[in-house]
Amino acid sequence: MLYNEFKFFFNMFFLLIAISQFVPFLKVGFMFTYIAPLAFVLIVTMSKEGWDDFTRYRRDKDLNNTQYAVLGRSQSGLGSIVPIESKDI
Repeated sequence: MLYNEFKFFFNMFFLLIAISQFVPFLKVGFMFTYIAPLAFVLIVTMSKEGWDDFTRYRRDKDLNNTQYAVLGRSQSGLGSIVPIESKDI
């Protein structure tokens, strides 16, 4: 999941800036000022994706439980209408 986050330019940029602060020659300011924006962006992005996954799960569950009328076969040979959920079609 983190791989998908760092495919985006700004996430990769913040990560590279934070990593560069471990090199004494490139160090500027405090480490918190470089890690905090990266952590904030990752937390917000992962929270948004988690919420999207949850709403997709609820929507799929509702659609799979939708009732449909299907023409079934009875013992007398005549067709009868039988309610069935979409997940069982």
